[in-house]
Amino acid sequence: MQNIVSKCKRSFAIAVLLTLALSLAFPLSVGADGAREAGVFASIRLYDGIEATDSAEAERITRQYFLPLISGSDGFIAYYVVDPQDGTLAAINIFESREQAVASNELARDFVVENLAPLLPNPPRIVEGSVDLAFVEMLDGMAHGDVNELHASLRVYDGFAAAEHGQFVSIIEDGFLPIMRGTDGFFGYYLMHDDAGALVAFSIFDSEASALASNEKARDFVAENLAAYLPQDPTVVAGRVAFAVLADHLDGVNLINEAVFASVRVYDGVDPSNMDEIVSLTDEGFLPIIRESDGFVGYYFLTAEDMLATISLFDSADQASASNVAAREFITENLAPLLPNPPLIYEGLLSINQVAALGASSDLAEAFELYASVRFYEGFDLSHFDEANDLAIAQLLPALEELGGFFALFAFNDGEDTVVGISIFDNEEAALAANDLGKAFTAEYLADWAPNPPSGVGGEITIAAQTAMNQGENLVSMAMAG
Repeated sequence: MQNIVSKCKRSFAIAVLLTLALSLAFPLSVGADGAREAGVFASIRLYDGIEATDSAEAERITRQYFLPLISGSDGFIAYYVVDPQDGTLAAINIFESREQAVASNELARDFVVENLAPLLPNPPRIVEGSVDLAFVEMLDGMAHGDVNELHASLRVYDGFAAAEHGQFVSIIEDGFLPIMRGTDGFFGYYLMHDDAGALVAFSIFDSEASALASNEKARDFVAENLAAYLPQDPTVVAGRVAFAVLADHLDGVNLINEAVFASVRVYDGVDPSNMDEIVSLTDEGFLPIIRESDGFVGYYFLTAEDMLATISLFDSADQASASNVAAREFITENLAPLLPNPPLIYEGLLSINQVAALGASSDLAEAFELYASVRFYEGFDLSHFDEANDLAIAQLLPALEELGGFFALFAFNDGEDTVVGISIFDNEEAALAANDLGKAFTAEYLADWAPNPPSGVGGEITIAAQTAMNQGENLVSMAMAG
């Protein structure tokens, strides 16, 4: 097995048919006289005619190249992507000023022309205007990147009569918002309008059922209370949220399918009699260092007879690589006699990042007995990696979860010719069985792309740490307090 330190390449294979971009940070304050006192503005771009076969590529390009542009723009507040699976795409940006929201459209237009023109054949419908309500409640236990099943409904009403705009917003805020907040799995609600008679309501939940139910609740509420304001039935776009980025209070963290980079270091030739001392020194000396590193997501320390492996997870490739530098320096100063051989190093962007909710403890190794299996597939034809990744999610992941005690499945490729799979369970039996499942899965589905049997290491995880849970806050309350 050769030493590989490669540049990380984005290779997420996530099916998405729609892209919705939304920005929000500080809500619009409505005075007693109905006048708008502060400015938060939204720009919504609605696309149609997207081929299903182009959706995954459109999301990959958007995630890799447009997300950094939009989230780094002046006045950026939030960004969401929703997948209705009907060939449509909506991009909604909400910024601190009208000029910034309009500029986001120009940025998006230029990006589409240069990068997505063949995938988005029709020009979008654009709705721009003021944000009237913005309310977000982080779900219980929500952590960075661990939520991948948010669902949303976007309702666009034409013919909005806004003569008594302040009264209309008050009816929504006092009457309909409590209904949304009382619905199971509520995450967020946004309301905006333009100057041409269009009004947009955006509801977000943790399940498809709740998102769809919000449409029925909205229909009933409008019929009983708002018929005079909203005489026409809305255009509805509903589906899975693929991107969710909130500025400021979450530092632009993508709450949905967050990109996570991994660095795996495998040491062999370790004297088993020294293993306890290595674990102790790492736990007391290195773990505090890596947990305080920029972009830290997780760290796992696996011991197995005369081998050990460490798995470091970070927000970026540079941060993951920096963890290797920190590890090398720590070993030189503290563990050199105990780790006689240089490590094998594998780095890449996680294409599978599935973590079960076993608990909120930041020290998982103390809260649970965890066992892991790390498999290395060398000589892998990476031109078929996305297909292999989809098959793993559809076939291997459910089989692993059925073993019992499933904690996590990670996978990535090094950008050259190696794929790494990591399975973690709360019992040794399941961890060992995972290897057999992995081999059987590879033989049945991936034989043409992975011709070599995997090598690897398996054993007990003696150190495991994750970032602290982020419970989030209500954006409206924050803005008013500020």
